[in-house]
Amino acid sequence: MSFQSLLLESMVEALFRKLQSRMTSSCPVKFRDTLYQNSEPTNNVPPKSSSEKYGNIFLRSAIGSVVIMTCEVSGYPPPKFRGKGSTIVKEPTGSVGPQLTARTIDIKLVKSGDSAVALCPAQSFPVPHFRWYKFIEGTNRKQAVTLNDRVKQVAGTLIIREARVDDSGKYLCVVNNSVGGESVETVLTVTAPLKAKIDPPVQTVDFGRPAVFTCKFEGNPIKTMSWVKDGNPIEHSDAVLRIEAVRKEDKGMYQCFIRNDQESAEGTAELKLGGRFEPPQIRHAFNEETVQPGNSVFLKCIASGNPTPEITWELYGRKLSNNDVYQIGQYVTVNGDVVSHLNITTIHTNDGGLYRCVASSKVGSADHSARINVYGLPFVRSMEKQAIVAGGTLIVHCPFAGHPVEAVVWERDGRLLPNNRKQKVFPNGTLIIENVERASDQATYVCVAKNSQGYSARGSLEVQVMGIVAPVISPFQFDGPLNAGDSAILTCYVPQGDKPLKIKWYHNNRHITHHSKGISTSAFGSQASILNINHVEPHHRGEYSCLVTNAAGKSKFTAFLNVNGRSTWSEIT
Repeated sequence: MSFQSLLLESMVEALFRKLQSRMTSSCPVKFRDTLYQNSEPTNNVPPKSSSEKYGNIFLRSAIGSVVIMTCEVSGYPPPKFRGKGSTIVKEPTGSVGPQLTARTIDIKLVKSGDSAVALCPAQSFPVPHFRWYKFIEGTNRKQAVTLNDRVKQVAGTLIIREARVDDSGKYLCVVNNSVGGESVETVLTVTAPLKAKIDPPVQTVDFGRPAVFTCKFEGNPIKTMSWVKDGNPIEHSDAVLRIEAVRKEDKGMYQCFIRNDQESAEGTAELKLGGRFEPPQIRHAFNEETVQPGNSVFLKCIASGNPTPEITWELYGRKLSNNDVYQIGQYVTVNGDVVSHLNITTIHTNDGGLYRCVASSKVGSADHSARINVYGLPFVRSMEKQAIVAGGTLIVHCPFAGHPVEAVVWERDGRLLPNNRKQKVFPNGTLIIENVERASDQATYVCVAKNSQGYSARGSLEVQVMGIVAPVISPFQFDGPLNAGDSAILTCYVPQGDKPLKIKWYHNNRHITHHSKGISTSAFGSQASILNINHVEPHHRGEYSCLVTNAAGKSKFTAFLNVNGRSTWSEIT
């Protein structure tokens, strides 16, 4: 059966259904193997027209096209119809440009595999020329619809048999004749059941190694995508979930969900921890103590873990090393524990303070701290300049020594802190300033340690608040139109912008994963990303955008790739 016959039959069938719905009859009516049964009336009803007397009917239609005139009558028993009157077809007396009955037309959702029919409601004389186009997704550019055995055009009607998901999109019908032209848009959505799975479904990864889950899905339309771990939402909406360094808390069940207004689908996977790794644990630690100047002090920390951790020592956050004051050593016992000790042969008042041992390995860390008090007058160590990004939280400990110390306070410009709600001062000498701002918080702060006899020591701290710089992308472009089989490379370089930077690539506004449709992306340091297409194909045509974000904002740059040669219908995405 030809497409013209198919179209005419569908129109006649629609008309018949409409008339049948208005006709009251007890007789079953069979149409194309489908049985329609109306409710039976209780008495006879004479024929009655649903319209007034028709009189003359004037139709504007292209010569050679199908004209259907309806006679809508109801009655019981079902009335018989016969034609009466005359039909006269006349040539138009003058030229008329294309006139549309609507500026936009909608095609209802079409299931995958069904046929889709899009009408172009235009009339004119001379008979117009119709041309259908499809917009490239995410752009205002369009390409002529390629007609083939599956996609046909009959006059102004576009017919798509066995519709596929990639047929979805916005279409434009352009109508022209010698007088003028018009156009009308329509949207086609080909639906398909949603399916999702995660690859791999199970993976075992050692501590500190990367893990990658890929959510593979199909169906249409897809409105949202989300990830869940052990029933708790994850702030991630990309198809690829990457964990750079697996830790103990990363093990568990992962799910990806895809949704639209009608349904949802999910995939499930499990992440297991490999090997017999154990994060470090402090098995034994030193206690706070108070000593006289000139005494010797021996501090010890014992830690366990697999792999064997390393222990380091700090005083008020500054790493200690072997010198004339400190002797540091460590060894591993037969059962695998690490024993580390810090010796101070002759301690002085200024050596007092908050000591800390830190056990760390590639699978985690653990620490312990305690004060070593040395009798003597108050003393405050020098403090290095602190730089903090605007909006962050400043936490600083006053590095005081001496014993006994009655009070430790902080001052700014001679005024005792806190003097606003953002500031907090603790008895142990800790100062916290939340949501720091350059205008109000960049200054010199002074720590004061006092004893009961009125003796005091002071130490100053300069705080610099850094403004966050939004990312700036160096312009890039493709080397002119490319031929199928060529290779293409783009580099998105960010010369300005505070770290960390998050760089993503998009093709026609769709996020590109690490390997997507022959396109690969890879990080190059912390300020650049490279996009590579080994073999350019027609479906690679379109816009390529690099989106860079940081705490200050985001920046986007786009280049267009043009591929020589025509695309087939299936290549238009």
